[in-house]
Amino acid sequence: MGQRTVVCPNCKKPVRPVECGRRNQTKRYVVVTYCCPKCGTELLTERLEVTT
Repeated sequence: MGQRTVVCPNCKKPVRPVECGRRNQTKRYVVVTYCCPKCGTELLTERLEVTT
């Protein structure tokens, strides 16, 4: 994803999201969830292709 900062709606501060969840969507894709490291609010979700 790269290291970009987003403003957390809870903390009202720019934070660097940390990966907090990952689940398989299909055999080829996973959904990765990024959360605020301070309060744990879900900030971003990203769909990544699995390369094996």
